[in-house]
Amino acid sequence: MNKQISHYLNILDSETIKNELIFFLKEKLQFKDDEIYTNSNKILTNNDENLIKQFIKQKNEGIPLDYILNSSKFYEYEFFVDSRVLIPRPETEILVDYVNNHFSSPIRVLDAGTGSGCIGISIALKNPSFQVYGSEYSEDALNVALINKNNLSVENFSLICADWLSCFKTKTFDLVLSNPPYIEDQDSHLEDLKHEPKKALVAKDKGLGDLKLIIEQSTKVLKSRGMLILEHGYKQEKEVGNILKENNFLDIKNFKDFQNLPRITLATLE
Repeated sequence: MNKQISHYLNILDSETIKNELIFFLKEKLQFKDDEIYTNSNKILTNNDENLIKQFIKQKNEGIPLDYILNSSKFYEYEFFVDSRVLIPRPETEILVDYVNNHFSSPIRVLDAGTGSGCIGISIALKNPSFQVYGSEYSEDALNVALINKNNLSVENFSLICADWLSCFKTKTFDLVLSNPPYIEDQDSHLEDLKHEPKKALVAKDKGLGDLKLIIEQSTKVLKSRGMLILEHGYKQEKEVGNILKENNFLDIKNFKDFQNLPRITLATLE
């Protein structure tokens, strides 16, 4: 015999999973508040009950809600996500905010390592006069970004399969920005991120390998006085600043994230 919604809400010990189940019921199964809170004794259909059981199983395995829903909100938009790409983080919105608030004339922008496309697409949607490109080495991630480009009908965002900035001609871009892998291979935080693609999280050389490569390649593809904006680990501010200086970048500035930790560094090419 099929059970009621109240049964599944009552068997959950974790308040977090219980709240996420309620969100799942509303977002995925289109349940209304009164069906959840005041009429929770309603008998579930076979399909709804199977989906709820599957949801609870996935949550007990630690799978993030965004992957279960195949949806993640970033900036003002909703993006398709699955385990092929990272789940967008609120801190990364700082990059988009800076671009939207400091650039107005038509420019050419590269989102290096675009992943789901959330950075480049968000900038493109807010700035229709910009030419925005998203480079990505992973074909799996490119396929996700293409889904988001099509879902959000972004005409001024182009996807390119490339190893960071390697395929672009010299002096192509006014602005390059990136949220690359920057975690060390043995970092304890990786256990909490075990369902997300490791190759999008971990970098060699104490987490600095990809940051170094992007900075070096940016000196070729950026126009004179072009800007580079990077997200990095909160303990990497000094190292990133030094690498930028070694590669002839000027006016190096750092911005803190919502936890007041140094997270974003920008610089202008000499």
